[in-house]
Amino acid sequence: MPISRLAAVSVLPLALLGATVTTASGTAAAEPAASKAAAVKAAFGLETTSYRDVTGTAAPAATAKTEGFSVRTAPSGQTAVVDSSMASEGAISAANPRFVDLAWKSYSAKARYTVVRGDTVLAELPAGSTGFRDTTVAPGAKYQYQIVPQLVGDTAQARTFGLQVTVPAPKKGQSDLTAMRTTATARAEAAAAATTTTLTWETFIAQKRLDAPLMAGKAVCTYGKGYAFGGDNRGFNWRSSSYRTAANAVITWKSKKVQGHTSVGATHVYNKKTGKVVAKRTASGSKMQVRKLGSGSGYVDIRMVTHATNPFCSKKLPNAIDGALQFKIRSNGNWEIRSGNHRKMPSHYIYIYNGGRVTDVYKRKAASPWCLSGSGPAGCQLANLTGYTGRYK
Repeated sequence: MPISRLAAVSVLPLALLGATVTTASGTAAAEPAASKAAAVKAAFGLETTSYRDVTGTAAPAATAKTEGFSVRTAPSGQTAVVDSSMASEGAISAANPRFVDLAWKSYSAKARYTVVRGDTVLAELPAGSTGFRDTTVAPGAKYQYQIVPQLVGDTAQARTFGLQVTVPAPKKGQSDLTAMRTTATARAEAAAAATTTTLTWETFIAQKRLDAPLMAGKAVCTYGKGYAFGGDNRGFNWRSSSYRTAANAVITWKSKKVQGHTSVGATHVYNKKTGKVVAKRTASGSKMQVRKLGSGSGYVDIRMVTHATNPFCSKKLPNAIDGALQFKIRSNGNWEIRSGNHRKMPSHYIYIYNGGRVTDVYKRKAASPWCLSGSGPAGCQLANLTGYTGRYK
């Protein structure tokens, strides 16, 4: 499930070695309330290469296909599954059957952060904190964490970190180390086995039909009183084949190749009395765009632009369907909208299709339908996409 945007976002590496960490205490079954517990020294951090690798893989660490997952022992003697797949972004997690360590690069020495797990606030940390230990975890559980900056002062470098963590669960008679090795191997193999993943951004008009817009009783498009424009008659359903605009990015993980596809749905005009179609046109899709921005170990960066006008309305009208985003997607299942926005009409739906499984990334219902025709009182205002993070199936 996607995590709602709590602040302007980006994700950075977790620097836990020698960092200040706040510990949340409690039982594994309880959902803790926000806390301000005593600070303790972190066990795991950004400099994971300084920690002893006890993953136990046959191949050398430099060539093993770990996808960023390893088992390491910190100088403190504690061992955990380290996920460094987002280290280049500034965040690392370390999971032990009894705790999860998170650490990050702060945007300011005085920055304050809030740690959220699922929909529960775990802690509101004091200024200068760059790490957090969650001791309220349950073995075998999967958690989605967000590290959210409380924006104060110069926040240009502020980012929200989104991290998916699986807590190792030793089986009967199995040691903690064996369980951690099994968890690291399973997550690495799942990430490496990914073949193709598709990111889709659709816009649609939920209604079956909308009356042609009028301004001061006059038509603002070719057709006015007595006519209706056809909608898509749908909701947030990925199986629907009707839309205003659609942009798809098909990612082949082995080669990091991205195939982009864009499409604009036809606009129909109906006579309200007879219900018959009197005209049909398709807007230009020349400004639609899907392209690869870059890639690296286990990730691809993608830019998408969605744009279309009503082909029966004047090109001088300012409010076309419009939006753009920069999306980072990883083969291990993590995703993040690095930046972006869109006009609040029509409805917007972003989802990920992966091996027959679908994960919703973003849903937003339309604002006033007439803002796109220029007849709305304030036009189509922008919705901010920046900072949504989550994990796909």
